[in-house]
Amino acid sequence: MSLYVPPQPAPVTVGRRTVVPLIDAAGHVLPPERLFPHLPAADLERLLAMDGMREPMVVAGFAILGAGTTILVDTCLGGGKQGKRGPFPGFTSRWMTTLAEAGIEPATVDTVVNTHLHHDHVGWNTTDDLKPAFPRARYLLAAAEYEHFTAGRARHADRIGACVLPLEAAGLLDLVTGTHRIDDGVRLLPAPGHTPGHLVVEITDSGRTAVIAGDLLHHPLQLIRPDVSSSLCEDPVRAAESRRRVLNDLADRSGVLLAAHLARSGTIVRKGAGFDVHAE
Repeated sequence: MSLYVPPQPAPVTVGRRTVVPLIDAAGHVLPPERLFPHLPAADLERLLAMDGMREPMVVAGFAILGAGTTILVDTCLGGGKQGKRGPFPGFTSRWMTTLAEAGIEPATVDTVVNTHLHHDHVGWNTTDDLKPAFPRARYLLAAAEYEHFTAGRARHADRIGACVLPLEAAGLLDLVTGTHRIDDGVRLLPAPGHTPGHLVVEITDSGRTAVIAGDLLHHPLQLIRPDVSSSLCEDPVRAAESRRRVLNDLADRSGVLLAAHLARSGTIVRKGAGFDVHAE
């Protein structure tokens, strides 16, 4: 498996706001057979034969700019913490450089949202020496997610210790419950299933809507078959319910979907029993 940094996608305009995708890495990290082991082989082969189904998986965060604030959503892979190797041996994350190239300096960030606590969404919460990477920001996380991942789960202890607990120690961590409004155009919505406290971020302005969907989807075939959850989802049934609900709402409003692991974003439209993405 090899990871690389692709060209960065174009920003998406949502009224007065600009959503900037910030890709950390791309590659064929997980083959579809591993992502969807419960999908019959014939169904998987048929779906993968459709256009756009062989695109690489990306690892992306997003910046929401405008209305006087800078909001980051997910902080990707991060580096080796305190001399330990990073999450993908042989790959060095340059995401903080990507952020700077987009004109965003750490001290200007007001809010950091973690959609959930998997390693590829929290890596740059902190620097390699475990200091908050965005020292002025409030870091927002669902209380259910925090409770789930800190409740004696030894396999997550290193990530939580490196990427979450330093924020708490610095007094920068805010745990949210239910729907949480950051400002009059950005709110956090519960979308559990992938993890218990998984969130999506809704941006609305001037009659336009976009959703940064975290790990609501891992692969474009889940647009065609929103009932199919990946092997990475802790509660596949709830994940499918959340996915269909969010996609239905976006289709009703001609809204834009941006997801952490999909290489393409765009307006969601209905297609048969599923959905499709029309590029901006």
